[in-house]
Amino acid sequence: MKNSKWILALIMMYLGHFFVLAQNTVEYGGIRWYLNYDEARKVALKEHKPIVILFTGSDWCPPCKALHNEVLPNKMFQDEAKGIIWVLADFPRRKPMSDEQKSRNRQLAMRFLGRGGLPTMVAVNPQTQTEIRRISGYNFYKHDIQPHINFLISVKNFYHKK
Repeated sequence: MKNSKWILALIMMYLGHFFVLAQNTVEYGGIRWYLNYDEARKVALKEHKPIVILFTGSDWCPPCKALHNEVLPNKMFQDEAKGIIWVLADFPRRKPMSDEQKSRNRQLAMRFLGRGGLPTMVAVNPQTQTEIRRISGYNFYKHDIQPHINFLISVKNFYHKK
């Protein structure tokens, strides 16, 4: 009986951790995104992976919408995305968002985006918390996703070369 209580307690702890993790992540464009940079950094350090933060205006920015529809779900992009921990910093105008999340996203933008436009992907070394590389914009008239795939390849090469 005592063993079953311990097993049940372990299962409940695991499910609790999974539930908390699920609340801190979201599926966006076929990729699992962390909504909290600090949580993403912990995972990135543990898994020895770089972080990429996507700064986007998901419900109002035409290049952001095109990036979501054309780049993120692309098979080649997703294959390269597997070696990266992703953070979503969204700045919607119509979608509801908690004040806490808005504040986290603003802090990330002040720290890593600066005066950059949307969409922008910023790769970060989780150990030093410094920028590795960035790519801004998406030319949705050309539908050319190759620059974003090349960006991911260069981030992984740079991060694992060090």
